[in-house]
Amino acid sequence: MSKETISIKSNGIRNELKEIRKSIDSLTNALIEIHIAQTNKHENNDNDCTCGNSRKLRKSKHNDD
Repeated sequence: MSKETISIKSNGIRNELKEIRKSIDSLTNALIEIHIAQTNKHENNDNDCTCGNSRKLRKSKHNDD
């Protein structure tokens, strides 16, 4: 088996790593935005809830004691 030598310029690798980091940052930001949107939606649904399990009703029940 013979070994082949492959020459790669370090600038090319650095540029590829920059692009990968940018992609990871974009993906992370998108995941954070999705998480925030889901949390807000959940909180809005919980506040609109008229069942006995909503946070608003639990808070008001504790305040009446």
